Amino acid sequence: MKNLKALFMGLILISSVTYAQKDGNEVNILDGNNDGIIDPYEAMDIIFMLQKSNDKPLSISEFKKIARKNQNEEKEEFERIFKKYDKDRDGKIIIKDIKDDELKEFMVMMDANDNGKLTEKEALNFDMERAMLLSEEQIKEQADHIYKEFDKNGDNTLELSELPADYKEYISETDINNDGKTERKEFMQFMKANNTRVSFEVKNGVAYMSGVISSDTPSKVLQLIFEHPEVKVIEMVSVPGSINDVANLRAALYIRKFGLSTRLTSTSMVSSGGTDFFLAGVNREVEKGAKIGVHSWGAGPGEQGKDFPKDDPEHQKYLDFYAKVGIPAAFYWYTLEMAPANGMHWMTDGEIVKYNIETK
Repeated sequence: MKNLKALFMGLILISSVTYAQKDGNEVNILDGNNDGIIDPYEAMDIIFMLQKSNDKPLSISEFKKIARKNQNEEKEEFERIFKKYDKDRDGKIIIKDIKDDELKEFMVMMDANDNGKLTEKEALNFDMERAMLLSEEQIKEQADHIYKEFDKNGDNTLELSELPADYKEYISETDINNDGKTERKEFMQFMKANNTRVSFEVKNGVAYMSGVISSDTPSKVLQLIFEHPEVKVIEMVSVPGSINDVANLRAALYIRKFGLSTRLTSTSMVSSGGTDFFLAGVNREVEKGAKIGVHSWGAGPGEQGKDFPKDDPEHQKYLDFYAKVGIPAAFYWYTLEMAPANGMHWMTDGEIVKYNIETK
């Protein structure tokens, strides 16, 4: 899910700290997921990040300075994007004039009053992560539509081999037990995990991880580490990706730093950012049958990772991450080539061995 609606990522999630400081109060930078509440672990995560970027102990004055700088950079980014699309310079983007259909669709979502014009205030207040995640009602409606159309036998089962090509790739991801069929309960289970923020359930010293990695995942990982020191292994049940790449890499490096291992069982599924998170485990176990998906990241309308020159700085955060977790750089370039941003390649047994995915 690295590609999910990446069109305005630079505008909303410039440094993974959202534009929470819009009222000028520097302390709002500690509200990493911009929900109006400063969670202690959320604040810890942001302070760790700022201290690392500052490369020295973080004084109060330095904290305020960084917060103001971040605020100014985000304001400049808003102005840059509106300068590009606001043709008559009235502070509004006329949505019908946007040529790119995907970008237009996304701007429609941001248009809070549905008047066909996008203002900076509407863009500023838009909750990107919430918009990306379907509600349970929306998932049910989608399931109703798909099973009504393709479940010819009426037994709540889809035969993947009988689906049209444009549906097969999408629905095959929901085949959790890899039997070539998708039962409705499998579809619902996958879609709920695909549209729910990451959660950890701790049992007998193991943390079971499910959901989409988002801006609050680093704080949840820190909470897991500090409140459950008995946990040494994270078993990833279904983690289909991330909607905040920067937060994902930060969360993954926390588990690396604190020495946690990761495990995939025969029914586990990870893909995209979920695969990156799995790779941060000090020890990594993969049972046969586990699904590990990779693809290129998306960068906006018509752009994806492989379109950028190999020396482009956009690649560096991923290359640095893989180096820290002991994965060869060749794996990164392989992910860009194996599937486009809106597709998915499921790794073969040979590829899992070739790229050191498993340590046992």
